[in-house]
This record gives sequence, structure tokens and C-alpha cells, in this order.
Amino acid sequence: LIHQLDREQNNEGNTRVFYLKYASATKVVPVLTGIGEQLKDKPGAAKAKTASASTDLNITADESTNSLVITAQPNVMNSLEKVIDKLDIRRPQVLVEAIIAEVQDGNGLDLGVQWTSKHGGVQFGATGLPISQIKNGTMKGASFTGLATGFFNGGCGALVTALSTDGKNDILSTPSVVTLDNKEASFNVGQDVPVLSGSQTTSGDNVFNSVERKTVGTKLKIVPQINDGDMIHLKIEQEVSSVDNSATEDSSLGPTFNTRTINNEVMVHSGQTVVLGGLMENVTKQSVSKVPLLGDIPLVGQLFRYTSQDTSKRNLMVFIHTTVLRDDDNYSAASKEKYDQIRVRQMQRVEEKKLGIVEPSDNAVLPAFPAASTAPVKTHAARNPFKE
Repeated sequence: LIHQLDREQNNEGNTRVFYLKYASATKVVPVLTGIGEQLKDKPGAAKAKTASASTDLNITADESTNSLVITAQPNVMNSLEKVIDKLDIRRPQVLVEAIIAEVQDGNGLDLGVQWTSKHGGVQFGATGLPISQIKNGTMKGASFTGLATGFFNGGCGALVTALSTDGKNDILSTPSVVTLDNKEASFNVGQDVPVLSGSQTTSGDNVFNSVERKTVGTKLKIVPQINDGDMIHLKIEQEVSSVDNSATEDSSLGPTFNTRTINNEVMVHSGQTVVLGGLMENVTKQSVSKVPLLGDIPLVGQLFRYTSQDTSKRNLMVFIHTTVLRDDDNYSAASKEKYDQIRVRQMQRVEEKKLGIVEPSDNAVLPAFPAASTAPVKTHAARNPFKE
């Protein structure tokens, strides 16, 4: 009986196919191969004496079905099956929402008096409307913005210019993106702006310009890592850029860009909102152009000077909100929330059209968020290895 039982096991036909649900078969093969080799060479493991001993472990991935085809000794096969069960798990996902809030306030005041006569005059170029443009009672200043009044009588003339400005800018951007644990995700909404990068003149006086394009808008790049207790280690790159249409530089040099960038790593708990960074800036600029001595005389000196004052305030804060999505219910709830936000705004637009607030059009409205199927496909929530 002992001789009948003490026989070498027949490894032929010991091949199994494992269909993976969540993991990638091609990425699992190297891991299983390394473990299988260690198990095969482990002291005390059964040794095959046949000619196929060198080929008794074979692991192949079939990408079309995302499956593993494994040939191994029974003891190795049992161990690999347990490893596959641990690797083929549903990975949690992370919803990351960035909140960029920027408030800008600015005001300015320009006021001055210019004089002229047939022997010369007092001219302030910073006004944007030099008094030299007055001749014979005709003012050539169609491009001037503000109040301009004056006179020219014989050999004497005067020009008073005044301009008060007040500007407010309130920007709120909330880019969001969903990605798997430890997977990089990026979000980019903007436009490509042409920028002159070079100019060359040929012998025939032909000018050839080379143009590059710069992307401006909102960019978000993240890499989340879920730790114990749903703490998330987050690598984040966030940028908001735009073209500054108010810049006064030479337009031939190309546009001026406003850029706000944050490159940071933070620890944040799921469901928590934290600040990444911010800027609070107050800027005051004042310039005075005046006639020496005359411009310093109290009260009367105001007739011989030009004053420009600009004040601006800018508050910029960037926040981040993260949510761990471990199952279909969490993901569906997050999707429904975003879906309903857009749908509510569309319905508000329809109501405004009915009231005549905006022009009527045929813009479509999203249907109600589809309800879950009565017989949903059975799935498993993402495992939490920190609690196992």
C-alpha cells in the first residue's frame, strides 16, 4: 500500500484559466511568475523528475479576455490561486474637486490741466490726450476715454481732462476629476492662443512670421494615494491662465498672460475641504506731473499739475475637496449630484425664457438622471486592505 501511494504526481493537464474582474492580466503575470518561481524552488517542495521539470510553471496572459492561463504543480497552483484572489480586487476611486475663488477690485482717478500758447506750453503726455491736439478750437481725440474740455483763444489755450474708473472681477472655477487610487489624472479646459515667436525678412522684403501656440485656461493634474482611515496623500498641479487684455505693452510683442499655478502635496481626509494656497494683494500707484514752483502753490497749483492714482486689490484662494468612492452607490451619488447641478441650471434658463428675461431658443434640457436598474449587475465594493 505504501508503494502504491508513494508515487510521483502526474502534472500533465494541470492547467487552469482565471478570468480577472478588476486587475489587468498583463500586469499580474510578472508578479505571479516571481512568486511561482520562489514556491517551486522552496526547500521541501515537491520536485518533478520528468523531462518537463523545467517547464512545469507557465503563466500566460490573454489580453482579449483579460484572463490568466496557468500551468503549475498542484501545490504551486493552490498558492497562486490565493494570490490572484488578493490581487484581483476592485480598487477604490477618488473624486477630487478644486475650488478657485478670485476677487479683484480696482479704481482709478486721472485729473489734470494743460496750457499752451504761441510761445510754448505745458503738456503732460500721460493724459493720453496732449494739448498739442487742440488747434483752432478743434480737438482731435476720438480715442480718448473720459471728460475733456478746453479752449483756444488767439495765443492762449487750456485743456482739462478727467477720468474716473471702477472695476470689479469675481471668478469662481470648480474643476473636478475622478481617478483610480495611485493613478494620475488630468483635466484641461481652455484655448490655444497664437504667440509670435519670431520674424524674418527675406531679400525681397517679404516678412515671414513664426507662430507658436500657448494653451490658456484651467488645468488640473492629480495623483491620489489612499491610506489607512481614508486619508488621501494628494499630489496636485493646478493652473489657471488667461490673456490680459488690459495690458499696455507693445502688441507687436504678443499677448500678455496671467498665470496662477500651485504645485503641492497634501494630506486630506475623505470628505474634507482644505486650502492649498492663496494670495492677498493690495497695490496703490500714484503719479504727479506738474510745473515746477507753480504746481506747488496751494489750491492754485492744481491748475498746473496732472495727478493719476490707481488702487487695486486682489484676493485669490485655492481649495481642494476629496471623496473616496469605494462602490457603485458612492459613484452613482456623486455622478447624480453633478448631473443635477447642470440640469437645474438648464431648467432655470428655460424659466427665464418664459418670463422674457432672455431671448427664446431651442436649447435642450437634460433628462432626469436615470434610476438604477431593477436588476443591477452584482459587483463588490472596493476592499479596504487596512481593515482586513
